[in-house]
Amino acid sequence: MFSHNANLYLIATILQGLAAGIWRVIFNLYLNVVGFQPDFISYMFTASTIAIGFMALPAGLFCEYIGTKKALYIGLAAYLLNLIQITVLQPSILLSASLGFGLINTLALVASAPFMIENSRREERAYLFSFQWALFIIMSVIGSYTGGIMPSLFNTILSLPNGENVSPVGYRITLTLSIVLAIISAIPILLTKENKLLKKQNISDLLNLRNIKSQRTILKFMIPATVIGLGAGFIVPLFNLFFKLKFYASDAEVGIIFALGDIALGIGTIAAPLLVRKLGKVKSVVLCKYLSAPFIMLMALVPNLALAGSAYVARITLMNMAYPINSALQMELVTESERATTNGLMTMADNIPRAITASISGGMMAVSDFYSPFLATTITYIMASSVYFVFFRKAEVQISRTGSKTAH
Repeated sequence: MFSHNANLYLIATILQGLAAGIWRVIFNLYLNVVGFQPDFISYMFTASTIAIGFMALPAGLFCEYIGTKKALYIGLAAYLLNLIQITVLQPSILLSASLGFGLINTLALVASAPFMIENSRREERAYLFSFQWALFIIMSVIGSYTGGIMPSLFNTILSLPNGENVSPVGYRITLTLSIVLAIISAIPILLTKENKLLKKQNISDLLNLRNIKSQRTILKFMIPATVIGLGAGFIVPLFNLFFKLKFYASDAEVGIIFALGDIALGIGTIAAPLLVRKLGKVKSVVLCKYLSAPFIMLMALVPNLALAGSAYVARITLMNMAYPINSALQMELVTESERATTNGLMTMADNIPRAITASISGGMMAVSDFYSPFLATTITYIMASSVYFVFFRKAEVQISRTGSKTAH
């Protein structure tokens, strides 16, 4: 029942999911193989994330001006910078490329949700957002699993060393395939048809933020997102290194854990609209986030990789399965003229604090402190979920009475 544009975007999602799954598993491990330590790797993440955070609002405004389609494929051009990250191993160049990637790719990040809103009807949005996210996750499963085994496979084919003195060549080939997949995903986006009925906004109104009509609503979304970002930065960017450094997991084992987590998350995301039917959007989001908190601490406390991996699977599923529902709610509670700007502000609220705590966490893990980051994340997630519920517990009642602002 989805539109032609939505289906094309789902095809792009398949390719992007594969690319993301491979990159997520392999890139940090590749940097570690070529001699970089967790503290520098966390600085890499910080550079990209802080660029996303500060670029998010300008990107949202630019997206409102040029349209979501153009913003999506301009944002994908950032993946060309990833070629620099796998070929030029000078710290300053790596940090600069990571920063540049964050600056450009932010356009695609802030355009995604508004694009889906523009190309869907209200009654199908929960399904489109959930299905798109689930599809991305499912393809990430394949990417994570294949990414975990491909470096060793390529090294074997090329008669290069594996094991303790593993060659980085297999990693480079694998990461290059990830980049190629991401760039190819621009093709179905280019084939989408722009909605000519959408009003193009005046640049002076955008620069003066006159398009923002729902200041209080946006601020209420930003506060818990900021707290979540603070907590996520402590652990999310370094999960693969956490498994490798604490439990001596192999690349393949890390890939399997990530793949299992994505399988569970994909199933959970598909089931999320059914949970929404019973509880509503807000209660579903809050319940999932609350239930994820105990599993965060379990990862740091359990004695072996199997238990830590199981806790990871439960944590990623519960924490993220309601993400598309929350995203759809955000887009419904603001006006058409401020959707991309809202997404930009939300991206900023999440990424700037995430960048700060990621740099702190890298230093902790470099000295084998795996407890403190997970404790900090658990506390912030519980706080953010509580604040979110207080802010939005009556939001759906208001929507049912007045109708979504997107309909105006």
